[in-house]
Amino acid sequence: MSASANTEVSEDVLFSIQQLMSQAQQAQIREDNQTALTLQRQASELLQLHLPDSALFMENSYFLAKLHYDLGSYVQALASYEKVSVLAGKLGDKEKFAAALLGMSMTLWRQDNYQAALEHGLNALRAYQELDHRAGIADALHNIGTINDILKNYDKALEYHQQALVLREQLQDRKAIAESLNAMGIVYYFSKNYEKAAEFYEKTLAILMQLEDDKGVAKLLNNLGLVYKEQGDYDKAINYFFQTLDYANKLGNKYEIVNVSNNIGKLFILKADYDQAELFLHRALKIAEEIEAKDLIRESSEYYSDLFVANNDYEKALFYFKKAAQIRRELLDENRGKAIADLQTKYETEQKAQEIALLQRENNIKQLELERQTLLRNGFLIGFGFVLLMAMVAFYLYIVKKKAHHQLSELYSLISQEKAKSDQLLLNILPSRVANDLKEFGKTEPELFENVTVFFSDIVSFTKTSEKLDVKVLIEELNDIFTAFDNIVERNHCERIKTIGDAYLCVCGMPEENPQHAYNIVRAAVEIIQYMQQRNAQRSISWQIRVGIHTGPVVGGVVGVKKYIYDVFGDTINTTSRMEANSEPMKINISSVTYAAIQGQFKTQDRGEIDAKGKGKMRMYFVETDSNTALLNVMQHNQ
Repeated sequence: MSASANTEVSEDVLFSIQQLMSQAQQAQIREDNQTALTLQRQASELLQLHLPDSALFMENSYFLAKLHYDLGSYVQALASYEKVSVLAGKLGDKEKFAAALLGMSMTLWRQDNYQAALEHGLNALRAYQELDHRAGIADALHNIGTINDILKNYDKALEYHQQALVLREQLQDRKAIAESLNAMGIVYYFSKNYEKAAEFYEKTLAILMQLEDDKGVAKLLNNLGLVYKEQGDYDKAINYFFQTLDYANKLGNKYEIVNVSNNIGKLFILKADYDQAELFLHRALKIAEEIEAKDLIRESSEYYSDLFVANNDYEKALFYFKKAAQIRRELLDENRGKAIADLQTKYETEQKAQEIALLQRENNIKQLELERQTLLRNGFLIGFGFVLLMAMVAFYLYIVKKKAHHQLSELYSLISQEKAKSDQLLLNILPSRVANDLKEFGKTEPELFENVTVFFSDIVSFTKTSEKLDVKVLIEELNDIFTAFDNIVERNHCERIKTIGDAYLCVCGMPEENPQHAYNIVRAAVEIIQYMQQRNAQRSISWQIRVGIHTGPVVGGVVGVKKYIYDVFGDTINTTSRMEANSEPMKINISSVTYAAIQGQFKTQDRGEIDAKGKGKMRMYFVETDSNTALLNVMQHNQ
């Protein structure tokens, strides 16, 4: 083939690649990401074949990485970003190298790998700073701020977002300015500074309306609705939610229609307007099932369950709880439960290794038995004349049999140990009655328990204190505290459900009914506060906790098929969380329902009616925790 022919073929290939990439970009503009992905992959295959180390292949890989990211295919996105970083290094393209690092960081935190995400994010920031690329620096700062927000390092998150905002204002990039303002609003929202959240959301909304970004406007209106809902201003909240719904209908965005319809339904439940709540939740669930949005189906079902609990229709409440649990299980299997998955994987790996060892032992035993039979047969063939030889064979067979018996005993012992380990692992994850049901029947159904008292606590200023500690020390501290909590809870006939970071949740009255449920939980809470006081007096690191307690009906059930999680659900759990939020450091805050159940058994302080977010005015009481008062009452009750 001539040189001209080679050039001609190369030009044809290049033209095909450029056509595919152009069509992919047009498809992405139309928000047809699947078509864009197909076209971009075709271009990538040609580039890999003909121009594997080219700048064009690097650009294509970068485009492909962003497409995968937008589609939620984070494993593929990360692989493509890594390819870009390698090519950028070879080609000396420092700007694209920095962009690849930033892309990897964003992808990693989407995969919940926050440590690696932060490392890549800081490396991207340094790379952009070396280039004095102000837009890139701002993007990297924004990304690091988002990671800190997810990790609940709210002060650091605001610091990084503020630095990004300053740069973006200097660049007069209004869309990026809106992004920074919205991010700061989100930080304020999750740190429960709702006034500041509303302020920043309003600023963002004004810019997005000027830019005529209807999609962004819809999201901001929804955010403002959530803020006013948390503040208890339901009329203002519902006004923003209805505006959001108008925009979502205008855009034909079914996902957002379901999202805001769920929010409206939940708000009507809080307003006790159950007919309106059912109207919006019915519409939300129907559309969510049409578009197969599992996260929204789960949310709609959970809100439906809340609705029927509020209406005292527990049969329907349980139906929708099961539906939500089914979807949650599927989502957990796909995206979550990583810690439990790792634990189970480790256990299964160890178990598999043991099974292999057992099989090897069984093979050895069979081999020994075969040797015995072979020797026996040969012995008879030699004849009775060889008495001495037969005596030696008999002795050897005795040794073989003894050895086989010993190995069989070891085998049975090992099987028993593995069974005990398996049973203990199940008991570490689930309440004993639920674990026994699973072992005996292979399943367990969600149940409604009418009389349950719930304890919820978290550590005051945990984020600020933890920032000053080495990770190993922090984990040791939490392990020491929660182990002590577990012992106290078990001693008082209560059941630890779960820990969530620095938060601790336990119950009494389920899955085993207990007429003393309220007394047991309050006594455990008193002992926990006293334990923390004693611990703080003896340790260099001091921790304070807030405790909230409420009594009412709770639904409990196992989520998952292979990776079991026992969870609790219902308005009682939400109310307990509100009791904790309205408590004070080293105080036990209880609802009027719990107070009625333990009246006369503990000394209490009437706090009057307090506004609980999402609940309205609720009467609350502090339980005395001083060892000379509360504990005295406990002892008198036991006598």
